[in-house]
Formats: sequence, C-alpha cells, structure tokens
Amino acid sequence: MTMTQTRESTLTKAARQIQQLNSKIAQLEQQHQDYVQRQQELIPEIARLKREFASGNPGFTHSDISR
Repeated sequence: MTMTQTRESTLTKAARQIQQLNSKIAQLEQQHQDYVQRQQELIPEIARLKREFASGNPGFTHSDISR
C-alpha cells in the first residue's frame, strides 16, 4: 500500500466510525426522548394521587401500589 492509499484507508475507517457514532448518538437521543415522554406522562398521575391523599380518600388498593 502506498502512503496515499494508507491515508485514504485510515480516513475511510475514521469516516465509518464517525457514521457509527452518529448512529449510536441518534439512537440514544431517541431513547432519551422516549424516557422523558414517559416521565412527563407520570406527572398527571402523581398529581391525582397527591390530591387523593390530601382529601383523605386514596382511590387505589394495595394491588395498585405493587404495580
């Protein structure tokens, strides 16, 4: 291999690694967005439970807690 071919091979490998890293970053970003969405969906439920506890009338059973 000539020096030019070696340099091109190294650059090709680096480009492939960058593409793989960018793909992994995109995957992790999507997982994070999914996680944030699930957490945000919990907020209304937590607020409802807090209101029920405050009113002295928790509207759930022990089996609901263990879920």
